[in-house]
Amino acid sequence: MDDSSIPNQGAGTEITGSSIGTNVATPASSATVPPSTAATPASEPLVQSAAKRKNKSVAWEHFTQLLNPDGSKLVKPRAKCNYCPQTYYCHTKSNGTSSMRTHMLYQCKKCPLYIPAKKQKNLVFDSVDNGGKLVARVFDPEVARVACARMVIRDELPFSFVEGQGFIDFMKSVQPQFKLLSRRTIARDIWDLYLSEKTRIKNILATYGQRVSLTTDTWTSVQNINYMVLTAHFIDDEWVLHKRILNFCVIPNHKGKTIGQLVETCLIGWGIEKIFCIVVDNASPNQVALDYMREKIGNWKELVLSGEFLHLRCCCHILNLIVKDGMDELDSSIEGIRNCVKYIRSSPARLEKFQKCAAQEKIDHKGGIVPLDVCTRWNSTYFMLDIAIKYRKAFLRMEDEDSHFESYFNERVGGKKRAGPPIGLDWEKAARLVKFLKIFYEATLKFSGTQVVTANQPLLWMCTIIGELDKCTKGDDALMLSIGNSMKKKFDKYWGRLEELNKILLVAVVLDPRYKLLYLEYFFPKLQQDISMVTVMVNEVKSMFLQLFVEYAENDPEAAQASFSSTQPRFDAADASSVEEDSHAASMIEFMKLRQQKDVVEIKNEVDKYLLEPSEDPANQSFQLLEWWKENAARFPILSQIARDVLAVPASTVASESAFSLGKRIVDPFRSSLTPKMVEALVCSNDWLRATSKPLFKEPTRDEMEQYCELEKMEADSGVSCAVDDLPAETL
Repeated sequence: MDDSSIPNQGAGTEITGSSIGTNVATPASSATVPPSTAATPASEPLVQSAAKRKNKSVAWEHFTQLLNPDGSKLVKPRAKCNYCPQTYYCHTKSNGTSSMRTHMLYQCKKCPLYIPAKKQKNLVFDSVDNGGKLVARVFDPEVARVACARMVIRDELPFSFVEGQGFIDFMKSVQPQFKLLSRRTIARDIWDLYLSEKTRIKNILATYGQRVSLTTDTWTSVQNINYMVLTAHFIDDEWVLHKRILNFCVIPNHKGKTIGQLVETCLIGWGIEKIFCIVVDNASPNQVALDYMREKIGNWKELVLSGEFLHLRCCCHILNLIVKDGMDELDSSIEGIRNCVKYIRSSPARLEKFQKCAAQEKIDHKGGIVPLDVCTRWNSTYFMLDIAIKYRKAFLRMEDEDSHFESYFNERVGGKKRAGPPIGLDWEKAARLVKFLKIFYEATLKFSGTQVVTANQPLLWMCTIIGELDKCTKGDDALMLSIGNSMKKKFDKYWGRLEELNKILLVAVVLDPRYKLLYLEYFFPKLQQDISMVTVMVNEVKSMFLQLFVEYAENDPEAAQASFSSTQPRFDAADASSVEEDSHAASMIEFMKLRQQKDVVEIKNEVDKYLLEPSEDPANQSFQLLEWWKENAARFPILSQIARDVLAVPASTVASESAFSLGKRIVDPFRSSLTPKMVEALVCSNDWLRATSKPLFKEPTRDEMEQYCELEKMEADSGVSCAVDDLPAETL
């Protein structure tokens, strides 16, 4: 058959699979058994005589004729594609090779002669994030299938969603070409997407080769399975802060050594060795886990200053302990208000009646109805009290008009009368407490950030908190005096002794160009009564800062050399012959040389240069810390590396705890049959996909693209990795 003819895509009969016949593993270039117009006896040899006509179609370079197990030809000749399991009838007169050529040209994507189909494109408007321009799009089944998996992950949908009749009808209406999926298929697609995203992030972390900071915590699901979450925090080359959940895996128990061993296993699996800091809460097992990690990571020879900064306590957890000690002084008043909120939220009828009372009292609060707090979370209690105080008159009207209100508080719970209803004094105490706790609530919000730098925030807010506690302990208000003393005692336990404070919190403030060392001179007197010790402590921090600089410089000699060059003052001495007759000019040159020597002594390295430069304005609300370091990284090559590691340290474990909120939505009572591996895939993938708004990749510049092209050209000229040379001539 003439190969120049246009392939007939409808010719021939397609066989999707066959167990009859044996595929002769013969290279395409070797002699293959030609199709015959008649049945061949079983005794006929495999290699036919040269007198018979050979197969001339190009299709036979990519197909192999099938034979019987005994080596004889099939009664109805068939051929199998060399690149996929597809088979076709290939009788010379009845079928020909049209179907085979159609398959290799338009159907088999693995064939080197494959020609992608030119599909009809539709003009659509692109997303707003991409400019909203009019672009031409074509339907791609593979892209649509991946997008479906991403939708199930991001929107936390059950796998059975793709089998729902509503989704089926919707897809038939939107895109009839979309191949409907089963719950098992979407589960496999989600797992494949998880593995590909994990590989991508793993390669990125390996490429950057920088240190990461970790947060970890544990949680028990409705399946009664213990999970541990491990979250990584780092700043990329573009000075963008990233947070990624690395693992959400099963842990046998909550013992410290078990936690440490599992964290070590997770880090080895990710290939992460450079750990800067690990943030945990104050649970006693975490101390055991950190001691174990310090020993194991120490063996990797990657700890900074022998693990000086490795263990950081969660600042939000410490703040929670401090405030709860103060709130215990008003426990009965708070409990009474909490019971009021429980009463109005116990039934729709009571809530509706309360809303009518609020309308009658002309209360127009846009914050919504009073929420019920979580007793273990002081900030939720603060939020409840803050809104409840605004509805105080509505609660009083409810007490007067609802006959069941008073009887509710007369009920006995656990053998004791239910606390409440609150009287006027209780409301006044709550109002004073809310006003006092506002600064603590704002500090908690600052510590809890996951997309902004928080390492420099604890020290800044400690000063404000100390000032508020001093006002309480020195005032005449007996209630606030009692609250202040309780909170001050807990504050001193965790933050009052500088020797027990993680110095990373001090270094983070020094690396903020708005504060530097001067802020420590302002902060230390608030904690240290002996003023003479302030200078000593400031010098200790500067000494540790220099040690940090030296260690980073030793690990990067090239950057250290650039740092040395950038800190040396430049002086162009005049030509001696031009001034030898001018004694005054010669004297000035000697003076300039002396000043140069003094300058060199004064500015020895980047640390001196950075600290001696004028500070930025702290009142500048538009100041961006990471943007400043991005712009000045070339001037401070070593300090910028330190800043990337230090400023990536989170001040709290909120990032890990938020993963449990996601876990509760994924592993709810209706999806409790999910395996732990699939739970990990869903939680991690959800976090990774939501973080794509801050891409880890950046578009290469024009210079970088030209460099890549030159490298590829050099490889092609040398014959290395040149796949084009290996293709058949027909494809070129």
